[in-house]
Amino acid sequence: MNEEMRLVRLTEDYVFKSFDCGEKDLNEFLLFDSKDYLKRLVSVTYIIETDERIVAFFSVSNDRVSIADSDKATWRKIKKLFPHTKHRSDYPAVKIGRLGVDIHYKGQHIGSDILSFLKRLFVTNNRTGCVFITVDALRNAVPFYMNNGFLLLDKSFAEDESKDTCPLYYDLFQLIH
Repeated sequence: MNEEMRLVRLTEDYVFKSFDCGEKDLNEFLLFDSKDYLKRLVSVTYIIETDERIVAFFSVSNDRVSIADSDKATWRKIKKLFPHTKHRSDYPAVKIGRLGVDIHYKGQHIGSDILSFLKRLFVTNNRTGCVFITVDALRNAVPFYMNNGFLLLDKSFAEDESKDTCPLYYDLFQLIH
C-alpha cells in the first residue's frame, strides 16, 4: 500500500465510495451485503481506500479445515503437519469470504499485498487459534491464490468444471519455521 491509501474496518455508518472490481457478485457484496454480514456477526470487512475511492476490500470470518472438506491425499498431508497425539478431525482456520481490487488498481499487486498482510496478521496476532487461511476461490482467481502459496483442498474441484468455486488453503505454520 502506498502512503495515500489507508486500511479501515467497515462500520455500520461507513459511507461507500466508488468501487468496481469487474465482478458483479463482489461489487454487490461490498455495497449491499457487507454491513448486514457485520451486523449479524458473520464476517468483518476491511477496506483499503484513498480520499476518492475504494481501492480494495476483503472480508474474513471463522472457518475450519476438516476431513469432509478435503480429498484423502490432502488430508494425509495436513495430518503430517501435526504430532500424532494432536490429530483432530478438523483444524481452525480463517476464511477469506470476499476479496476484490478496483479495476483502476489491477496489476499493482494489491491483492497479493492483502494476502501477505493476512498471513502476517494471523501469525503475529492470532487471537483465537488459527492454523490455515481458506478461500473458496472463483475459478478465474485460482491461479492468483496458487501463485500466493495456496493449495487445493480437494483436487476433484479443480477437475470438475461445473463448480463455480474451488476450495483452497494456506498453511500459516510454514511462516513460523
